[in-house]
Amino acid sequence: MWMVLVLEEIEFSNLVINIMSDFKEIINLIIDVAEKIDKTYSGLIYRPPGFIEITDYEELYVIGDLHGDFGTLLDILSSEELLDRLVHDNIKIIFLGDYVDRGDQQLEVLTAVLYLKSLYPEKIVALRGNHEAPPLLLPYPHDFSAILRGVYGTEKGILIYRLIFRLFQRLPVVARIPGKILFLHGGPPSTVLEACSFEEAFSVGVPSIDDNVLEEILWNDPIESNITVQESPRGAGYMFGKKITEKTLELSGTSYIVRAHEPSYYGYKINHGGKVVTLFDAKIPAYGILSAAYLRISRDADLEKGLENYIVTI
Repeated sequence: MWMVLVLEEIEFSNLVINIMSDFKEIINLIIDVAEKIDKTYSGLIYRPPGFIEITDYEELYVIGDLHGDFGTLLDILSSEELLDRLVHDNIKIIFLGDYVDRGDQQLEVLTAVLYLKSLYPEKIVALRGNHEAPPLLLPYPHDFSAILRGVYGTEKGILIYRLIFRLFQRLPVVARIPGKILFLHGGPPSTVLEACSFEEAFSVGVPSIDDNVLEEILWNDPIESNITVQESPRGAGYMFGKKITEKTLELSGTSYIVRAHEPSYYGYKINHGGKVVTLFDAKIPAYGILSAAYLRISRDADLEKGLENYIVTI
């Protein structure tokens, strides 16, 4: 549907703004991505209802919460020449969710991510965050719908929000590089403690994700404590201790968990002896963070040295 071009940052920014400014174009983009979001491609294996296996890449980039920070997204794309490399190289970009709410350019960020997924469906993984919420667990404030009404007017804004909300329900929630890294927005669900397999713990291969499992994947946070699970001050999900991490890594056959969800002053933080890495990229006043951070890993990277060696801050 969309022409694949080598784009400069300014050209890409202008294309995104042109798409989001045209009611028919943004509708067409949402419909196009809805047809691609839960499909298998070269190097990406989709397993319903929300799991992605990443099997082939030369280099991989992981971006945390953006929350409407279009400038930081453009900075990351520019600093790594990703708009060019998406055309020519075997790379993958994983977005960890939370594209909307709080920031001034929520629609720009979401349009950019959807546009990239439309252009390069085999190279872009767009995971779901807690702000791409299920109907019964909306975060607060969830101001994205108001943004849409302000841009398109009430009637058209409500229509687009309904289409995007349906798309949110189809976004994958977990991705994995076998033998290496597990990716999700919040944290592993407490079901790992009693589960006999990764599939059982994460609701892989069943008709729909268990509501409690989905809540925890989208909302959980790590805690440096001997406590296995405790209530979260967020009012949803739980705080998970090192035991949850260890069991998750065992069941998933991976060595690290990479997640987002928590604002971090330097754009990232490390928990559970280096096994849990948090990335955050929304440099907006609501969070007051110093830096944004993303992960850059080549296929042959020696991950035994720890993921912290592959974090880039901007």
